[in-house]
Amino acid sequence: MNQIAWHGGTAARHFVEGCLMFAGVWAFSSTLAIACAYDIRGEAVTIEQAGQSTSSGAEIAMDRLGGGWFQAAEIVKEGGSTGETYVTLALDGQEMITASFASLENPWMQLDNAYMLASVRAEGNKRTMTIWYTPELRFMFLVSLHVDIQEEGVDSVRMRAVMNKAIHIAPLPGTPTANAALPAFK
Repeated sequence: MNQIAWHGGTAARHFVEGCLMFAGVWAFSSTLAIACAYDIRGEAVTIEQAGQSTSSGAEIAMDRLGGGWFQAAEIVKEGGSTGETYVTLALDGQEMITASFASLENPWMQLDNAYMLASVRAEGNKRTMTIWYTPELRFMFLVSLHVDIQEEGVDSVRMRAVMNKAIHIAPLPGTPTANAALPAFK
């Protein structure tokens, strides 16, 4: 049977045992922290809309009221000659991104990092723009996805957005709240 010879007495042995115990506790707690770090964001929602008018100068808008977390959008454009169709994503009135199909078809203009992906794939006459945020972007009351067509020959535009609805947690009727006990808040 092999045994480890401890040289230096019990102090060295206790130090090594303490370091091993700390490493084990740290590994377990960091794994637990990673498992608990993902926040449940509510019910997943996919919204789809197709464009009615696709002539040059037309604007197609997908506006939704309510709070939640925006995750991704996909805009599919069929036809068009120049790629001068612009997509704008705005949350609570603040622009998050505005890009054209022509600019994101260029590999040097595409975004692909740990926080955001924005690119365009081309398959024949069909162009698909993908915008993806990680982690999701929080919005309080309005998400707006606009497509502004500035080119001739666009046959159709379809939009799809993936987001999570916020969970509204309200106290149950009849249960006292923390503020109800304070006379200043009555």
